[in-house]
Amino acid sequence: MRSSYNKIYVLGALLFVVTAYFSQGFFHPDEHAQVLEFAALKLGLTEKANLAWEFKSQMRPAIQPFMVYVTHRFFLLFGEANPFTVDFALRLFSALLSFLSIHLLIRAYIDKVQGEKLKLTFVLLSFLLWFSIYNSVRFSSENLAGRIFVIAFALFAIWQNAKAKHYFAIGLLLGLSFLFRYQNMFLIAGFLAWMLFIQKNKFSNVLVIGLGILVMFGVGVLMDRWLYGEWVLSIWKYFEENILLDKMSGFGTAPWYFYIVHVFNVGIPPFSLLYIVPFVLLVFLRPKDILVWTIVPFVLVHCYIGHKELRFLFPLVGFVPLLAVQAGEIANEKWPLLLRAKFFKFITILFWVYNGIFIALIAFKSADSMVPLYELVYNKYEKPAVLYYTYPNPYERALEIHYYRRPNILVQKIDSVQQMRQSADTICLLATSRVEVQAAVRHQNVEVYTSLPDWVKNINITGWVDRTPIWKVYEINKVPKR
Repeated sequence: MRSSYNKIYVLGALLFVVTAYFSQGFFHPDEHAQVLEFAALKLGLTEKANLAWEFKSQMRPAIQPFMVYVTHRFFLLFGEANPFTVDFALRLFSALLSFLSIHLLIRAYIDKVQGEKLKLTFVLLSFLLWFSIYNSVRFSSENLAGRIFVIAFALFAIWQNAKAKHYFAIGLLLGLSFLFRYQNMFLIAGFLAWMLFIQKNKFSNVLVIGLGILVMFGVGVLMDRWLYGEWVLSIWKYFEENILLDKMSGFGTAPWYFYIVHVFNVGIPPFSLLYIVPFVLLVFLRPKDILVWTIVPFVLVHCYIGHKELRFLFPLVGFVPLLAVQAGEIANEKWPLLLRAKFFKFITILFWVYNGIFIALIAFKSADSMVPLYELVYNKYEKPAVLYYTYPNPYERALEIHYYRRPNILVQKIDSVQQMRQSADTICLLATSRVEVQAAVRHQNVEVYTSLPDWVKNINITGWVDRTPIWKVYEINKVPKR
């Protein structure tokens, strides 16, 4: 059985690297606008006026922009720091961190899982759950904060005879998790409460953990000073803007049961029950479990806050496999016939088929479909160029993107293709997703990019490709006349 685990480890590592390479861009615009664009300011690639309102409010932690800045400067030592290479390096780092968290959680709990089948299921779900793979390569606060918390959680279980230095290390990790995403304080609070009230751990050990958290909080203050140029407590600014002034509600509110319904729908029923039922079972049948005490405060707070997004629960992704196998143990104890039923076996096979299909879909696809366009323009045109566009702006992703653009690329809006102007020293480009605009320029100019794969063009039955709004970039040799 252990040899099977090794094969899963290798397959998981391969999928993580492949997905990190192909999954360019971001799941949510904040993943870019409040990380890469903030770093772009410190790198001299953009101006304050171009940044999200959160920068002016000084409410975002500086740790991710700092990491982008350091990585970018590192690549500059070897020549040009291509933003897409930097981006890949950051996704690869995220993948490695996720892989480490998975390995440590397996190491901490594999011997506690009852039965070889459940052990194998634990390892399989840990490495091969499709949305976990996708999330694991994201250089997002949700993923990084969640994975670092899982590492601290796993080390706490591994270090059975922990000493002060171990508790301090756990505190540093918990503090680091907090720096990436302030909402993780509720995971931390639940974890520490379990230590005190259920495990009956020494209060002095909790104080040592608190000291580690405090040290990392101090590091965060120094980083905020670097980013904003003045001393500021971004955690207070975050609380002030989103809670006291309730600005987050301006982005929409949802009822308390939003997450239950949304996870059920997005996770594709009935398979989405795998992500809901185990947690419910543990809450009611193992109420003193460390997972329950850790996760419940986090979930309750997010259910209470009016503005809700599925990504807010992403820090919990690393715990899904462990929750699932613990629910499997409960089912073995209370409903043993259920797991042996033919219907359940059929659903299990169907789950892994659907999971494999989704892995194939996410592993070789950009997270954001516009990033390949940015990469083509950046890599192909080092000389001055004007990129014209008719509505919409290809670089408008909530805010206009600058980190992925060369300074010598001017992006300019036009109302008609006749407004394009050519010059001897500047390359003329047109980016558009409008079919009628493409029809006006395609015959006399060179198509250098299309968001549609070449193999799809070969099945252009009834000419549907020509009528479909897809992004294309043309190098303009001749401006069409009216």
